[in-house]
Amino acid sequence: MHNRIKRLEELVSGAAAMVQRLQEENELLQGQVRLLGAARGKAGANTAAVRELAGFKDKVRRRLERICAKIEKINDLQPGLFGEHDEE
Repeated sequence: MHNRIKRLEELVSGAAAMVQRLQEENELLQGQVRLLGAARGKAGANTAAVRELAGFKDKVRRRLERICAKIEKINDLQPGLFGEHDEE
C-alpha cells in the first residue's frame, strides 16, 4: 500500500512539474507571437501597395469633399432643391 501511495505522489509531482514547464513555454510562445505580430504590422505598413491605397483614399476623400461643397452651394442658392418634399 505504501508503494502505491508513493508512486501516486511521484506521478502527481511529475504532472505538476510538467504543467509548470508547459506554462513557462506557453509564456515564451505568447511573447514570440506578440513580437511577430508587431513585426508583421510594421512590415505591412511600409509596403508600396499600402501607400498607394492611402493615396487613393486621400484623392477620393478630397473629391467627395469638393462634390459635397458644390451640393451645399447649389442648395444654398436654391433652397429645397435637395431637401425633403413633405409639404406636398
